[in-house]
Amino acid sequence: MNSHDQSTIPTVNWLDLEADRDKFMDDLRYALSECGFLVLKNAPGLGDAFQQSAFREVRQFFDAPMDIKKTAHISNTPYFRGYTLPTPSDRGHGQVIENFQYGFEQDPVCAHDDESQPIHKRLFVGPNTWPATDSMPGFKPLIEQLTHIYHELTHQLGELIVESLGENPAEFRRYFDRDEPYLAASLNHNFSLDVFSDDARQAVRDSYDQFDADNVGAHIDGPPFVALLINDRPGLQVVAREGDWVNAPVTCRTAPGDYDVPVIPGSVIVNTGGTLMHLSEGRYSATLHRVNTLLIPEGETRISMPYFLLPKMEGDLVPFGKNAADKRGAAGYEAGRDRGANACANRMGTFPQVTRRWWVEEFKVLSEQQRQEVEAETQAAFKLAAERGKRYVERA
Repeated sequence: MNSHDQSTIPTVNWLDLEADRDKFMDDLRYALSECGFLVLKNAPGLGDAFQQSAFREVRQFFDAPMDIKKTAHISNTPYFRGYTLPTPSDRGHGQVIENFQYGFEQDPVCAHDDESQPIHKRLFVGPNTWPATDSMPGFKPLIEQLTHIYHELTHQLGELIVESLGENPAEFRRYFDRDEPYLAASLNHNFSLDVFSDDARQAVRDSYDQFDADNVGAHIDGPPFVALLINDRPGLQVVAREGDWVNAPVTCRTAPGDYDVPVIPGSVIVNTGGTLMHLSEGRYSATLHRVNTLLIPEGETRISMPYFLLPKMEGDLVPFGKNAADKRGAAGYEAGRDRGANACANRMGTFPQVTRRWWVEEFKVLSEQQRQEVEAETQAAFKLAAERGKRYVERA
């Protein structure tokens, strides 16, 4: 029996794939079935030197004057690519965050309002929005290199995950086209508690003391198979057992000082998305997680770089070993739903500044159905997490 407990996120060592393949597969299987998160050590392409360079370039972007960042504003195009301003600190949210959204650099299929094409092809396929400046020549090349590394790792790891389920690794390629993929990736810049007013700070602390507070960003990642993430400060928390928040490690130290979480250089954090939860019939379930503002060292900020490779959006997601006639699965997924429209509604709800300019009518139509689907997936994840917690108690 695996000796891990649920007080830490399990680790999987990529080097074991060559040195001890059985151990690698056992560790992978345990992490995704019993936690839904793992820390992949010695992640290919993501060594400490590369991560140091990546965080340096990304911090240079976020430290740039606002007028430069605004040249890449996300509402400039309908493709949900570019910069978003920091969330206001006086709106009752537990986080202040700015970010930069990007995807694969692609030519649009058609005009964004050409209804002869499915909405996901009009929204997800397009060019990135880059800052108009000569002051950061390394920013775009870095993002392109990071995208390539993440893309290769997602495909390699994805096939191994399918194999760990006892299925044919080729099943992964049924849903993920290496050459024409859909991507939603981000650079996130979270601020610490000191950017809030004195009056607001206690309210933020109180929110994080509540497991089910609705203003601290706790969520599961519904659309992707798995999500990948590197980060340079504490903040990420994952639900383990039943209602306990476990701190995720930092994958790259870019500042001196002691952290209350481990630092594992050259690693990447991996978590189960709703697509894998469904395709595995809940054997690997998505896990609730959040960024805790209180963990970011005072006076500092946190950079994270999450990567969400999305499955093909045409047709049903038929669980491994099932046929198309099977209906509702363990992940709260209903056969026959428009997954492309769902993914688009997810983007529209997350970035209203783009939606107000380019997608108002479409969001009116799609939002309620998408809300119901997110709720079904989230409740399925809670149910599966409770089952994991029961197994943990029984083993203890």
